[in-house]
Amino acid sequence: MENTDKILVYDDECPLCVAYTSAFVKTGLLTTEGRKPFSAASPELLQAINWKRSKDEIPLLDLNTKQVWYGIDALLEILGQKMPLIIPIGRCKPVNWFLKRLYSFISYNRKVIVAAKSSPSKIDCTPSFNLFYRSLFLIIFLIANTLMLYPVHQHLLSQIPGYSLTTGQLMALHGVIVVINCILALFLPKQTAFEYLGQVNMLALVTHLLLIPLLITDAYLNPGSWVNFMYLSLLTIVIFKEYFRRMDYANILSRYRLIVSINLACIIGMCLCLFVPF
Repeated sequence: MENTDKILVYDDECPLCVAYTSAFVKTGLLTTEGRKPFSAASPELLQAINWKRSKDEIPLLDLNTKQVWYGIDALLEILGQKMPLIIPIGRCKPVNWFLKRLYSFISYNRKVIVAAKSSPSKIDCTPSFNLFYRSLFLIIFLIANTLMLYPVHQHLLSQIPGYSLTTGQLMALHGVIVVINCILALFLPKQTAFEYLGQVNMLALVTHLLLIPLLITDAYLNPGSWVNFMYLSLLTIVIFKEYFRRMDYANILSRYRLIVSINLACIIGMCLCLFVPF
């Protein structure tokens, strides 16, 4: 049954927030009126919630009692309307502890993930900078990117004429790029440095994820080298475009051009090293 007495206030500048709140409406967990973007929220609605906390945890307001749930508690309250067991399970201490940490991990890093700038004419809902969750983000995705190099090496790069690196050599190249990026980050202000590392880390993850269709196709269909060449060429264009978009979002492209130039030179150098025997 749809609840018309609660309003979920979300960041309409965040694609992740837009996507999952839209899903709540489509599945009947919220009415269309029960989902309100911050940019369209009335002054009375904004006064009823903790604005600072709302940047980090999405608020759900009960219009009758004026009670406000934040973050994972808000999501449990919504999901519990159709799946009542979710609320007691989600409030169980060990489960709730994990869910809150998972929510915080995503929430504090959501702007790094989507790299979407807030419109000057709209309310800025950028979450607070949290050193712990940003560091955790960097570590987890660095490990993920490193592990994903194994199938890329074995099933894709090794099939390209001229590629002769061993797994160890590829990992060494990857390690050099990581170290250089960390050194470059030392020349940036603290928060900008973490933003820079987050963006290059996320860009590497996007690259690996976009390589998955090609890995699957090569494993089962063997389409031919020209298909691989076309796909990789298009992927290169997409990734470079995404690189500049993300650096612009982080305000690094215009303010730290030398850092960007060195980073790009290292990326191009790594690509060339893939086909130069050690």
